[in-house]
Amino acid sequence: MNAAVETFYSQKAGEYDVQIKAISVKLRRFAWYRFFTFLAIFAPLFIFGFKSWFTLFFSLAAIILFLFLIKKNIELEKSKKKIQVLKKLVDDELLALNHQFLHFKNGSGFLNTAHFFSYDLDLFGEGSLFQFINRTATVSGEHKLAGWLIKPAIRKDEIAGKQEAVRELSQIPEWRLNFLAEGQMFEETSQVHDEILSWAGLELKLKNAAVIKWLLKVIPLLTLISIIPAATGITNLFLWFMILAQWILLYYFRKNITRYFSFFGQKSGLLAKYMQLLQFIEEKEFQSNLLCELQNKVKKPVSVSKIFHQLKNLVEQFEYRQNILVGVALNSVLLWDIRCVYRLWNWHNQHRQKLANWLEVIAETDALISLANFTNNHPDFNFPEIQEGVFTFQAVKMGHPLLHKNKRVCNDFEINGCAKVMIITGANMAGKSTFLRTVGVNLILARTGAPVCAENMVFTPIEIYTNMRTTDSLLKDESYFFAELKRIKGVLDWLRKGERIFVILDEMLKGTNSVDKLNGSKELIRKLVELKSVSLVATHDLKLSEMEDEFPQHVFNKCFEIRIENEDLVFDYKLSDGVTKTMNATFLMKKMGII
Repeated sequence: MNAAVETFYSQKAGEYDVQIKAISVKLRRFAWYRFFTFLAIFAPLFIFGFKSWFTLFFSLAAIILFLFLIKKNIELEKSKKKIQVLKKLVDDELLALNHQFLHFKNGSGFLNTAHFFSYDLDLFGEGSLFQFINRTATVSGEHKLAGWLIKPAIRKDEIAGKQEAVRELSQIPEWRLNFLAEGQMFEETSQVHDEILSWAGLELKLKNAAVIKWLLKVIPLLTLISIIPAATGITNLFLWFMILAQWILLYYFRKNITRYFSFFGQKSGLLAKYMQLLQFIEEKEFQSNLLCELQNKVKKPVSVSKIFHQLKNLVEQFEYRQNILVGVALNSVLLWDIRCVYRLWNWHNQHRQKLANWLEVIAETDALISLANFTNNHPDFNFPEIQEGVFTFQAVKMGHPLLHKNKRVCNDFEINGCAKVMIITGANMAGKSTFLRTVGVNLILARTGAPVCAENMVFTPIEIYTNMRTTDSLLKDESYFFAELKRIKGVLDWLRKGERIFVILDEMLKGTNSVDKLNGSKELIRKLVELKSVSLVATHDLKLSEMEDEFPQHVFNKCFEIRIENEDLVFDYKLSDGVTKTMNATFLMKKMGII
């Protein structure tokens, strides 16, 4: 565990505990203030009577004070909630530093057994890489991070840009915490998020918009003028006529009002969240090119947080209609619902085409923060060097990031050039599959712009294709073997198109007999060499290692050895040259009393 990071989170947890207690004391005190102020509203009636101007003066002053205290109480409750969210964030990170991360979202919705590599490499689901990294506070950020893992960057400039941004964000943990806290103050659902995102692609119609604009000026003005004869006792007729006219108009526009409210209503909380996140992005001074580009998208030529603030206010005003008394009063005087519809239509017309881009900035910043948090929590991980041109993958002391540091065994690994196949042999449980996933996961991390679990790594960005955990399908009437063949054919088709691909295969052709398996595996390796792939192949079939004699410049043998000491198996999980000489299936069966 990184002592400096742990100290930071522990100090923050202590600070937040103190702040929560202090605000709780204030809230209890304000509860008493509100109680006595409420009594003070009615006290003048008993002291001065109904007719005294002292009663009106002191009661009105008490009402104003009471409303002020309510407002102050709401602000304190919001501050307390944010500090509680911050406290939970640091508590979660302290658990994560101890390799306890199952309380984070695991991205199970992104599981796809047919994907090129994500299912084989445990990118999603319980105990996955996504769960290990993910700290996103928005639905769009969660999807963005998942998208980066599913289809990581392949261009050097894009990867390098992300590395630079992640490095910068990793050095400002307090800003990251506050961004995430604001994001978690309102827990959005995918449905509401998708509804807001759909605003960008839908052109709202409002018939007779010019007439509505004119009515919104004239009708309320005439209504206010009609109050004068009513107040002076001349006649109430004009006032009642204007109120009736407004409700007739409201009835006429009822379908538009209902449609707009279903579109915009009950989203002020999420809009306030987006507004705060945009404000965080706008106000921070960034240095990296990617973060500056993202900031400029929401800061120039105008502040997008202010535009979102306008929308949030408009939606909040439209939601007043949910309060019957307030809604009736406003609609009787100001054509309130129609006014809100017109203003929202106007806002949407002006800004809808830019909305998706603004939300994309929030999503990308949110996802980068997760990678930055991952970087900050693992200072022993390092950013790899990106090398273009001839393929290379060189790693020193590379391990699997999901293994606890105390249990992780790291290996050096190097493979250079195309048309190279590395065959890895070893006994059951010796570490072959874990090593294949170690290489695959670190390659994905490297392409995502994150640090890798290695002391040093140089790599060429390349596509990756795995076949480690093929599943059969009763629904598609596919056998395990047929599903495996389809997957292998898929990668060969890509290679024939000239794609550079890193192929990772674990125990090829598992669904057929041993003779067919060996012959088929040899033919497949010949094809992988011919199509100039870079391949890692793990197998129990030692005869497959003979392919090194056939292709001495292209096929190489590596192995994981085990030792039997004092009737016990000893695993060192260290990759070494050559072919394994020890198998353990019979030994284990005898030890367990099976044979």
